Amino acid sequence: MFQLKRAIASGNTVASALGLGLLGIAWMLISLHPIAHAQGAPQTTTEKPSQKDDYQRSTEIYTYKTTAKSGPQRGEELYYYKCWICHNQFVKMGPQLKDLFKRQTFSSADFPVSEQSVADKIRNGGPGMPSFGATLKPADIADLISYIKDGCCFDSENPPPNLRYRAKR
Repeated sequence: MFQLKRAIASGNTVASALGLGLLGIAWMLISLHPIAHAQGAPQTTTEKPSQKDDYQRSTEIYTYKTTAKSGPQRGEELYYYKCWICHNQFVKMGPQLKDLFKRQTFSSADFPVSEQSVADKIRNGGPGMPSFGATLKPADIADLISYIKDGCCFDSENPPPNLRYRAKR
């Protein structure tokens, strides 16, 4: 602080601007602190309800809800982002998931294929498969299973259509 006062007194404009900027930031942090407002007069502000911006898609992208809010369509989106990288026709890391529920057992183990066993496999992972229990919610897993049961899986030659694309005719 002493050097700041000396720089201001000596007329060093860069140091002066820096010092004033730091003081401004400190004032802003103090004035925004909740304790500072609790001691002063009560604030009466009414917040406007937030409106959905159709062009702000980041929330839908981060929650994997750009094509649907739930169901097999959302499961397809989850499959594309989470599963397709290992479960496709080019990579031999994971087996194809097409017609998974028509099989008697998993290809890597003798466990019977059911909704519960597939959900457990997604949640807990297995040999060569990461667990998604920390990153996918139960609703996400249910959507993914509904997609797999509904006739999963697209391949690279026949990708799913872009549902947001609207061509002018």
